[in-house]
Amino acid sequence: MSDSSGPQRPAADRTGGTADDDEPTYSASPTDTDELRLEPVQFIARTDAVMRLGSMMLGAGASAARVRDSMARGAHALGIDDLHTRVGMTDIVATTSRGAMFRTRVAEVRRPGVDAERLTSLKRLTNEITSGTSTAELQRRLDAIDARPRRYPEIVRVAGAGFACAAFALLNNGGWQEFVAVGIAAALGQFVRMRLARLHTNEFLVVFVSAMTALLVYLGVAAVLGALGMPGGQHDAAVTSAVLYLVPGFPLVTGALDLARLDLNAGISRVVYATLVLFATGSAVWGVATIAHAAVTQTATPLFDEPVLSVVRLLAGFVGVLGFAILFDTPPAIALTASALGAVANTGRLALFDAGATPPIAAAAAALAVGLGAFLVSSRLRAARVTLTVPAVLIMVPGAAAYRAITGVIAGDTLSAIQNGFTAVFVVVALAIGLTVARVLTEREWSMPGR
Repeated sequence: MSDSSGPQRPAADRTGGTADDDEPTYSASPTDTDELRLEPVQFIARTDAVMRLGSMMLGAGASAARVRDSMARGAHALGIDDLHTRVGMTDIVATTSRGAMFRTRVAEVRRPGVDAERLTSLKRLTNEITSGTSTAELQRRLDAIDARPRRYPEIVRVAGAGFACAAFALLNNGGWQEFVAVGIAAALGQFVRMRLARLHTNEFLVVFVSAMTALLVYLGVAAVLGALGMPGGQHDAAVTSAVLYLVPGFPLVTGALDLARLDLNAGISRVVYATLVLFATGSAVWGVATIAHAAVTQTATPLFDEPVLSVVRLLAGFVGVLGFAILFDTPPAIALTASALGAVANTGRLALFDAGATPPIAAAAAALAVGLGAFLVSSRLRAARVTLTVPAVLIMVPGAAAYRAITGVIAGDTLSAIQNGFTAVFVVVALAIGLTVARVLTEREWSMPGR
C-alpha cells in the first residue's frame, strides 16, 4: 500500500481503473460522468423551467404577485416541493427545494416591457398545466409562446398611439382641430420611439426625443390648421395630450398594486421608474412650451353641452382605451372588452366630477367599477385581469396634470406645480385603491395576509 498524507477520495469519485489488485486509482479531478452523478440534473431542469416561466411573465409586464403565483403553479406541476421567490422590477431570485435538495437561481430581465398577448398566453398556460407535467412539455409550450411575433404590426401600433392621444385631446376639452393635430403628432412620436428603441440606447433619452418630436409636430400641424382657417381655441390646453402615449401606465398601476400587497421591492422600483419617465417627458413639454410660448398649465373649458358632452366622452373613452390596448398588443376580444369597461367607467368618473365630487373620489369609484367588471368577464375571456384593468384605467391617469406639475416646477410656477402635482398623485393613489378594493372583494388571496 502506498502512503497518503491526505484523506482519500470517496468511492463516488473513482474512475474504475486499478493500478494493481489491491489499490484503486482515483482521477485527479471528477470526470463528466462524475459530475452528472453529483448534480441532480432533473431537479436543475425543473428549476430552470420555473425560472423561465417567471422571467417571461415579468418581461411581459406582470405584477410581482402574478409572477409569484405563476411560478408557484409551475413548480407544483413539475413536482417541486417548495418555492421561495423575491421578485423585483427587473430581476427574480428563486429558491426551490425537493427533499434534501435545494437550488437558488437568479434571473435578470434587462428590458421589461408590456406585451398583453404574451401575458395572456402565459396566464392560460399556468391555468392549464397540471400535476405531473414534464419539464420538456413545459419548456416546449414556453418555446411556442416565445416564438410568437407581436400580434399587431408597427403601423397598427403607431395608429393606436395616435388615436389614443387624439381621444385624450377630446377628453381634455379640445376640439376637432386638436383631435387631428394630436393624432398626427402622437403617431409620429410613437414611430420615432419604436425606431430609437431598436438601437438599445438609454430609455429616458428615447422618451425625451420621442416627446420632443410629438410636441413639435403638434405645434406645426396646429399652425398649418390655423393658416388654413381652421384654428382651434384650445391648443395650449391640449398640447400635453400629444405625449400621453408615453405615460408609464403599466408600471404605475402594477407598482401601486405591488405596494398594496407590500411587495415593496417591485412596487418601489416600478413607481420610481414611472416617475423618471414622467420627468423625462415633462422636461420635453417644458422645453417646447418655453420655446413656443405655450401656456400648458392652463385647462380648457368643455366645448359641448349635455347630452352631447357625455356622448363625446363615451366615444372618446372607448377609442382611447382601445388605442392603448392595441399599443400593448392586447388580443382583440380583450381589447374591446377593456374599451367598453373603461369608456363607461370614465364617463361616470367625469360625471361625478362635474357634479361636485373631488377627482380622487371619482377616480376611486371608477377604478372600483373597472375592477369588478374585469372580475365578471376575465374568466370567460381567460384573460389576466391586469390586461383588462390597466388599459381601462390608463385613460383616467392624470398624465396631463403630471406634466403640468413638472413644467410648473421647472418654470418656477410653484402654485401650479403644487396643485397639479397633488392632483396627479392622489388620483393615481385613488385608482390603485379602487382596483385593490375590487381585488380584495373578489380574490381570496388578496384578503389573506401573508399570501
